[in-house]
Amino acid sequence: MENHPNHNKEDHNPYEDEEWDFESEEEEDDGGSSATRRKWIRNTIMFLLVAALVGNILAFWPQIYNMKTLPLLFKSKELSSQAKIQSYKEAVVLVSTDNGKGTGFHINGGYIVTNYHVIEDNDYIIVKFPEHSQSYKAELSGSDPDLDIAILKVDIGNQQLPFIEMERNQKQWEPGDPINVIGNPLFFTQIAIEGAVIGLVPIQGRQQPALALDAPIYGGNSGSPVINEHGKAIAVVYATTDISHQDQMIRAGLAVPVADFESLLLKLLPPEED
Repeated sequence: MENHPNHNKEDHNPYEDEEWDFESEEEEDDGGSSATRRKWIRNTIMFLLVAALVGNILAFWPQIYNMKTLPLLFKSKELSSQAKIQSYKEAVVLVSTDNGKGTGFHINGGYIVTNYHVIEDNDYIIVKFPEHSQSYKAELSGSDPDLDIAILKVDIGNQQLPFIEMERNQKQWEPGDPINVIGNPLFFTQIAIEGAVIGLVPIQGRQQPALALDAPIYGGNSGSPVINEHGKAIAVVYATTDISHQDQMIRAGLAVPVADFESLLLKLLPPEED
């Protein structure tokens, strides 16, 4: 019988017992060394993974939180303390596609206004309301690619979801009028900003002039509503450009006035009653 701990010692040479004990200690030492090596390898791998993750976060952090985004976030938090801004935000949705994200806003009945370039050439369109866990598959209901306007339709059933009323009167704004814009710029969602109307400016390649805004507009704001002091959407943000304003060059937001796509609205929705 070979080296079993339950052997009867009287049947064995004591030297054999000592030899067995010595070999057992060697095996235990080898096992301990292997366990130590495995633990060292595991800890090293964990350290490298954590270091890589921290490195990625540190590399990405300045892109998210910098001198441009921090004032944006602080101002949004300040504005969001207002009840009217909170109500607007509830109707502003995240529009996601297989190529990226943008902004849209609900104008009632499951109709969502956004930019055409936000949903162009995509395999799917998903709409997410901020206060609802459910996401909705959206279909293109109508569009004007030349204006960069698209109207989506989502099936909300009998739900009464928050919406922003459209300002459909011809006289919608005056230069200097205060406005709010709510959207999903940069890496954030539900960001509220404030600004003012500059006026109509000609844009190369567009038949209709765009409404220029003195407001901090960034990538991801495409499809954001431009909301006047009466809580109605007067335009839809679609881009930015540099313009001369008050004797200086500024980065201005560009928006499509609601009046420019009134004919599209008439096909899909009846005029709002006064």
